[in-house]
Amino acid sequence: GYLIVIPDARHIGSDLESVARNVISVEKTNSSFYCLNDDYPDVLQNALLHINAPGVSVSKSNNIKDGMQSRAMSGKSLGKPPFGYLTNESGEFTITDPEAVVVRQIFEMYVNQDMGLRKVVQFLNDSNIRTRRGKSWNIVTVRDILKNSSYIGTYQRFGLRLTRNHDPIINTDLFRAAQDKVRERRKYKGFPTLEPYLLSSLCQCGYCGNTMMGVTRKQNWKRQGGERVRNTYRYYQCQSKGNQGTCGYHTWITDKLEARVLKMLTTMVRNGKLQESVSGPKGEMKLRLAAENRFTKVVSAEKRFVEFMKKTARGESVVGRLELYLKALDNTREQAFISCTPEEVAALIESWEKQSFTRRQAFLNEYVSLITVKDRSVKISL
Repeated sequence: GYLIVIPDARHIGSDLESVARNVISVEKTNSSFYCLNDDYPDVLQNALLHINAPGVSVSKSNNIKDGMQSRAMSGKSLGKPPFGYLTNESGEFTITDPEAVVVRQIFEMYVNQDMGLRKVVQFLNDSNIRTRRGKSWNIVTVRDILKNSSYIGTYQRFGLRLTRNHDPIINTDLFRAAQDKVRERRKYKGFPTLEPYLLSSLCQCGYCGNTMMGVTRKQNWKRQGGERVRNTYRYYQCQSKGNQGTCGYHTWITDKLEARVLKMLTTMVRNGKLQESVSGPKGEMKLRLAAENRFTKVVSAEKRFVEFMKKTARGESVVGRLELYLKALDNTREQAFISCTPEEVAALIESWEKQSFTRRQAFLNEYVSLITVKDRSVKISL
């Protein structure tokens, strides 16, 4: 892969969404972006700084940066020193032992004990070791330490590089080994796109009134002959049981419930009830509310994407999972412009299996208000 160096995130996208799509695309080639910003080299963090960041003046930031460059040329500390160092009255880095011990431990675990970033983070947090700000460690904070050349006595700031500027915390060989390992492990790991649930947000438990949510379970077992068997089970389950434990174990296998709903809708089409539900003043109101709801879902999906991008930038998740939020956003946007007239209903139901998931779900959200589910009965409200 390649390291693609850019001035800032705005060079790969004018908004957060386009930046995220480009980052995902590049990481799939085992490559990555690096921003020429000492404080925000991570491209996602940089994007959140420069794009839609009220109160941040880029021009003022650049003016301050120019004014500080002369100080950087002498190797003096600017701002807060790296974890493991303090600055003396002259602005020079001095090692602070409690933090330096943690720095050495991080490099030792990562390089010599072959621990991945997640395991290093887990060890630090389980050991109640905190960052300088008293916060828990995450992948980004650990990775930043592993990539920071300050720990071998090199000072870098505003494009300047001064070797042997201060006392090192680790030796050069250990640092280089860490860089090699970071590059080796920085491979794109996509996440399996779990098949979404067709009746999501429409099903309600007939016992407690809470939402029936889609659940996926994977099981592995060995047969008597030693053969290992794997299977995936998908079903709808009362949300109260999973989250609050206030309802019984009410479930429906996904295929069976969706087949039952389709059969009931087919009957409603044949007797005209489904088409009738969108006729007249009440029907027009229903269609208008359905359209408004579709666009409301787009806004919600956009907010979820932005929040998860922030979470990814903080190192609390990975780019591969961010892609799932983008796919969900794409699906929601596509549904926003799909509508089925009463005259088209019969043909759509007859060709149900040939329709895309997006079109089927859009149709259900437009025509069905609620699906009330009990252990042995299903009721559809139009």
